[in-house]
Amino acid sequence: MTLDTSQQPLLSPTAGSPSSLSSSQEQDHGSIVRGPEAPDGEVRNPSSATETFFHIVCITAGTGILQLPYALKEGGWAGAFYILLAAAISAYSGNILIECLYYMPGMRLKSYSEAVEAAFGLHGRRIVRLLKDFNLLGVVGIYMVLAGINIDSLVAGTALDRLGVQFWIGASALLIWIVIVLAHKVHDVFVLSIFGTLTTVATVAIIVWLGLSDMDYQDVRPPTKLVDIKLAPISLASICFSFGGNLNWPDLEASMRSPKQWSKTLNLATAFIAFIYLCIAIVGYGVYGDLVKSPILLSLPPGIPVVVANAMLTAHVLLASPILLTAVFIEAEHDLDFSSAALEPKTQWLYRVVFRSALMLLLSFFAIFVSDFSKVVPILGAVAASMVVFVIPVACYVRLFKSRGSFTAVEYGWCAFIVVVGLMCMAIGTSQALANL
Repeated sequence: MTLDTSQQPLLSPTAGSPSSLSSSQEQDHGSIVRGPEAPDGEVRNPSSATETFFHIVCITAGTGILQLPYALKEGGWAGAFYILLAAAISAYSGNILIECLYYMPGMRLKSYSEAVEAAFGLHGRRIVRLLKDFNLLGVVGIYMVLAGINIDSLVAGTALDRLGVQFWIGASALLIWIVIVLAHKVHDVFVLSIFGTLTTVATVAIIVWLGLSDMDYQDVRPPTKLVDIKLAPISLASICFSFGGNLNWPDLEASMRSPKQWSKTLNLATAFIAFIYLCIAIVGYGVYGDLVKSPILLSLPPGIPVVVANAMLTAHVLLASPILLTAVFIEAEHDLDFSSAALEPKTQWLYRVVFRSALMLLLSFFAIFVSDFSKVVPILGAVAASMVVFVIPVACYVRLFKSRGSFTAVEYGWCAFIVVVGLMCMAIGTSQALANL
């Protein structure tokens, strides 16, 4: 693909991003392909900005919230600034990733992988596709293991106690399979995003309430620190991983009724996520100080509220998993041409069911029977997540638009900083995963 050097760089708000498409382009989608499953240019069952907001929050704000107070223990109160910094990085990388899809006038690339191919060729696409799919499938696999462990602990002491963790991992996989078979597109799982977001907000509210209540019973307030320079990189890396979600953004933006609202929606969702992160991090570290544990639930007074919070998080990982998998299935099914006009609708549906079932069966097998699955996956996941969430979107953006001549020194510096943070996250995440083996 060749670049049109006459077009303004997308750093400019007037460039060819969704927000700047002309009205004629928005009305006539003849050459702008907006949805991976809509070859005629129409997005079936388009999502509103509100739906997209819930999708973003549900995908991003998950189990990572439980380690945020501990991240402040590592970095000190400066960790609150790291949360804001990570939010800015996340919003920026998410926006430029979508802008890369529109780098050619009059058309939209269908996926993250196609944007990488435009920037780095077919080999780059294959590598990123492998990293992206491994990361998403690995996260869902770990979510199934986590759900199985949590459910087993929740039913301890009851008649269901004898079923064991493996049974509950399989049951969790079955629930996810039912949803992904019934749901065709991102729009179809909107209800899951609403409940997933509500479970996260409820969990944060419970933890904040318990923490503030526990403060009244403390005779001596545990010590805190302003900043810990030595552990600052670890603190920032763990916080940055809590904002990873970019892999699903192309599919979410493609499903929007008004793609020009993407940037505003992503920025609002990221700001909301940063707000709830700050709430739980500041209260957790403020109350328990350098004695705080990870996950924060271990520091809270035991009782029904903690059990409810644990149940909420279990529900969240089960609700978020089908949404995460859409980024894998939609692109794979497009490459396999399951939506070809030559196929009958029933045949298309059958192919999708068989493909999704086979992939879920394989993933479930590893989650249930490979004892070190939840320890091995994070090693490779740290590499995959750091690259596809932080490094590669910036690399693609600079590669596709640097010839258009409006990059300032500040913009180059910001992009370089994000790449450094991404590589730091990769090194720290990999070393910590290896230490857990």
